[in-house]
Amino acid sequence: MNQSLPANLEAERSILADILTRQAAYDEVSAQGLTENDFSVDSHRQIYRAYTALSESGRPIDNVTLTEELSRKGVLESVGGCAYIGELLTALPDRPSVKSYAKIVRDKYAARKVVHACGATVSAISTGSTSSEAIGMLSETLLQIQTGSDDAPAHRVVSFTDDALREWNASADGDGDLIGLTTGINSLDAATSGIRSGELWTQGAYTSGGKTAAALQAAAANCGNGVPVAFFSLEMGKNDLLQRLWAIEGNIDYRNIRYPRRLDQSTREQINRAALAVAEWPLFVIEDSSLSIQKLVAKAKLLIRREGIKLVIVDYAQLVSAPARDERERITKTSNALRSLAKDTGVPVLLLSQLSRPKDGNLNARPNKFHLKESGSLENDAHVIILIHRPVDVLGAPTGDDQLIIAKQRAGAVGIERVYFDPRTLTFRDVKVVNQ
Repeated sequence: MNQSLPANLEAERSILADILTRQAAYDEVSAQGLTENDFSVDSHRQIYRAYTALSESGRPIDNVTLTEELSRKGVLESVGGCAYIGELLTALPDRPSVKSYAKIVRDKYAARKVVHACGATVSAISTGSTSSEAIGMLSETLLQIQTGSDDAPAHRVVSFTDDALREWNASADGDGDLIGLTTGINSLDAATSGIRSGELWTQGAYTSGGKTAAALQAAAANCGNGVPVAFFSLEMGKNDLLQRLWAIEGNIDYRNIRYPRRLDQSTREQINRAALAVAEWPLFVIEDSSLSIQKLVAKAKLLIRREGIKLVIVDYAQLVSAPARDERERITKTSNALRSLAKDTGVPVLLLSQLSRPKDGNLNARPNKFHLKESGSLENDAHVIILIHRPVDVLGAPTGDDQLIIAKQRAGAVGIERVYFDPRTLTFRDVKVVNQ
């Protein structure tokens, strides 16, 4: 590299060293938009590229994994070998400020682009371009640098009209009213036309209000149709989830599965048949009570690429970790990241959330979207918000007058779908079906 170009190698090394000792540092700088291109020397670009590969695949970032990744790519020696990776740690200040370093490195990268733009302008003039042409070229390049439009180009509408029309016509030619994936509840499908590609749905309920049950019902309905689903469970164990799915698939009383002793042979065979049927579903369960939003997104993208996942379910927002000053900021980052995941991949995301308890303790108060716990971003980011309302009697027992409240729907009406929560199979049933 031409050493006369703007660069701050100390800041670059400090970033790489901090990430090597503290993986959260990668999350912090990547959230600022730092990419491998921002680094001034190829060895640093190669190392940061390896960090990105490790993070996106859900692997930890440390000396061993970095060395293995660089070796796998055949670039370990070109970056300076194990010796240089070891030397990086000596570049870490006593009190590192990785966000500040990232700002410095990105600023130097922008400065290098300005230098290159000026050089290209000089070259254009020397080869016969008029001053007006050269100034126009320089102005356009400088605007791209200032706005970052080289990373997110504008698309003239004609360039994507054919694709949009093709997608719309495919939807119009389909059978029935369901355009997206099923929710597993007919009345909710009819009111929303299903969970559409690229959408973020937020589904809220009070503690033990049925949000996991409704999510599993959606997973079962789609997997039963051959649609691959990824279910991120941060609260419930995978065996418990599986047993609930057996109840749904086999229309089995969940209490028989939960308390299996003294069952007759016929019931045991029914449960075994349901288990074997569920085992064939394209369902992928990720059970991790300490999952970070960065790892969650990376794992989801990997499953989308490898397994063709068509629906991602996250249970639930308040349990996902993220670098933040408080819970509100953490949930905001989680919501933003999952909205981007849905938009970037086209795979819809169903995000479960707790609702804040009413201040007066009245569990029969109908919830609204502002009760989504700890973050307005859950309300802002979602295309659709479904709130589960299950009134109780004076003894605290469910009355059966359950409701699914469509509190937000960007492309449709809001309203209430009356349902009944069946405690036998832990599923929501349409009231019309129950009454038949």
